[in-house]
Amino acid sequence: MRDASTPLARLVCRLGATLILVVTAGCGGGGGSGGPPPPPPTPAPTGFSYPSPQIYPRGTAIAPLNPAITGVVTNYSSSPALPPGLVIDAHTGIISGTPTAAQPSADYTITAANSGGSATFSVSIAVATVTASPANISRMVVSSTSVTVGLSITPVNFSFSGVLTAKAADTAGVFAGNVTAVTGNGDSALSLTTSPRVPPGHYQGNVTLTLCGDATCTTPQSVPSIAVPYDIYVLSPASAWPGNNLSALVPWSGVPDWTMFQANAAHTGYVPVDLDPNSFSTRWQAPTLDIPVSFGGNLNTLVASNGVLFIGGGTTLYARSESDNSAVWSYNFSSLADPSVNPPSVAAGVVYVAAGQQSSTYMFAFNAADGTLVFKSLMSSQWEHYLAPTIGPQGIYTNAGTYGGLYGFNTTGQQLFFAGMPQTSQWTAAVDASAIYTYTGDALRVLDPVTGAVNATIADPNPQNFDYEINGSAVLGARGSVFAANYATALNKGSGAGNTLMDFNTTLNSISWKVNGDFANTPAYNAGVLYATNDNPVRLEARAEADGSLLWSWVPPQAGDTAFVSETLLTNTMIFVSTNLATYGIDTTTHQTVWSYPLVGKLALSRSRILYIEGQQSQTGVPGNLTAINVN
Repeated sequence: MRDASTPLARLVCRLGATLILVVTAGCGGGGGSGGPPPPPPTPAPTGFSYPSPQIYPRGTAIAPLNPAITGVVTNYSSSPALPPGLVIDAHTGIISGTPTAAQPSADYTITAANSGGSATFSVSIAVATVTASPANISRMVVSSTSVTVGLSITPVNFSFSGVLTAKAADTAGVFAGNVTAVTGNGDSALSLTTSPRVPPGHYQGNVTLTLCGDATCTTPQSVPSIAVPYDIYVLSPASAWPGNNLSALVPWSGVPDWTMFQANAAHTGYVPVDLDPNSFSTRWQAPTLDIPVSFGGNLNTLVASNGVLFIGGGTTLYARSESDNSAVWSYNFSSLADPSVNPPSVAAGVVYVAAGQQSSTYMFAFNAADGTLVFKSLMSSQWEHYLAPTIGPQGIYTNAGTYGGLYGFNTTGQQLFFAGMPQTSQWTAAVDASAIYTYTGDALRVLDPVTGAVNATIADPNPQNFDYEINGSAVLGARGSVFAANYATALNKGSGAGNTLMDFNTTLNSISWKVNGDFANTPAYNAGVLYATNDNPVRLEARAEADGSLLWSWVPPQAGDTAFVSETLLTNTMIFVSTNLATYGIDTTTHQTVWSYPLVGKLALSRSRILYIEGQQSQTGVPGNLTAINVN
């Protein structure tokens, strides 16, 4: 074989001819094999991982999540796709972004690849959030006072750690910073309070609740905060009317209307509904009527049925639409020799009202729809005022009589009886299916509902009377239990006499228990508990029917709250009372103020979902208005 250095060999190498030559030394001199060896293959990545698991709050940008890896990576990818709002950088493998939707914990397989192979790692990611119920806070609150707002918060896709604590903050300072938290089964109850230092005004915004896992609130929860929108009216007696909200009336199903004094013939003041103060709004307001008054103050109460309210004022009985207070009909008693009008009652499409005085005293009945006269039955009286008639299964009953007593009429206006009693006025009877119950300061009497015969008398061992008035009614509790007091006596503030709230046992004809105080208004009752307002000390008292023991009490929030001016109005979830300064709504479970309005007056709650405050002039001199509040 020729040497590679010969001319022919050199020519072949230079020309690059397509020849298969077997040479021992190759071309170009030197001892090579024809060129450098190929580079070794790129090794697949190793040691691939992310910090895992991860819980990210929805709506908050995450801190970039960096991979740990050894080797060269030309591409990163995820399967399945990361939660909405999160992305992975194909070149660096960094996961970043702002998650936009809650996602339960799931594994996302991340692949790091190059030409030599790939490595995978499953990172666990959950997108968490906290839901609040209610989702929005809406309240009315009297200026210089606070209301409590209850929130239920639920962790989604995570669990609260440690001991849940919270703080509240908003730019307007509407809420106090301290928040009470109680953790339950999977969710937690938070109690916020509005600040009493916020000036009157309308406030809208978000309250941010910082959520922590320790008592000092330095360790954030996986979701460190939640923002809850609010709409708060802080109102003084001089504040402008918040506005008419004339939504369509949707009556409660299966709920009785407010048809008599304290709602019903038992005068329990109880309406079986659940109320949420977040849903309250002002509906309409009208100038106050000429309300009958006496030493005891405002005597008037309104009633409602089928979307129409009925109220007396001056010498006129008014029927007004609950929807917007427009006139339906009215009747003026000025043709009577001594005209006057007392509070009405309504049942079965008929409105009943005692009107007139002296020899021109009558029980009137009107068609509730159009005001046509159904009957006019003569009674007797002196210069007195009466509470609304009580309507029972067998008759209509009203306090009247020249020297005091009780009249009974049937639905055609025929007088059933007159039962003479000690001379007192401003009371009405309580009625059930079998009897009539009257308290006149000296005793509780149990009467036959048809004949008026007195079947039982339980004497008050310490009879109390003041100016021949009672200013309230007996209240029926469980069978055989009747609560009563001479409420007018408590109004004699200077004497220190006070009065006594009693539970009369009509089965044993005895008094089961009695409590001394200044009980100036008829209490409310439901399910074994009596709710009474006491002016000494000034507080709402919840007392056990069984023995009169105090279960809990609530004290009005303003220093100037010195007396109660309304009967107690009771629902399943809220209690309403009116003091000399404002009307308050109290939660039946927490016993805290959850709503308030700067108007003083008698109260009623109609089936049309309207709370009425029959305004009277406050101690500050602000005139009252008949005010309708939507409650649901």
